[in-house]
Amino acid sequence: MFRAINEYMAKLNIVTDDEKFEEMNTFLSKQKSIDNFCINVNYNRYIVDIRMVKYSVKKADELFRKFVMATAFPYSHISVRYNEDERVRYRYVTCKENKTGVYMDVIITQV
Repeated sequence: MFRAINEYMAKLNIVTDDEKFEEMNTFLSKQKSIDNFCINVNYNRYIVDIRMVKYSVKKADELFRKFVMATAFPYSHISVRYNEDERVRYRYVTCKENKTGVYMDVIITQV
């Protein structure tokens, strides 16, 4: 899957998008299962660090799926999950029909 995402990203123009930033911020602000979060930008890529009140891999997966529904462009998106000790990391890419896309590294951990 790592290669599939890299190949997908190679065909896109990865950018930051103010509208996507607002969608992420709005969605995460409304979640009661989240203690706090931080969205940073590093080389046109978002790093979304989420701290859950009651963490489990299942709850993190449910949260991430809702996050995708709130932030994905209607044209296309792809993601992969990595379990890393006490956290879960998702590589998530979504794009418009014109191949302009947004990349997010979403990290979910316990408080």
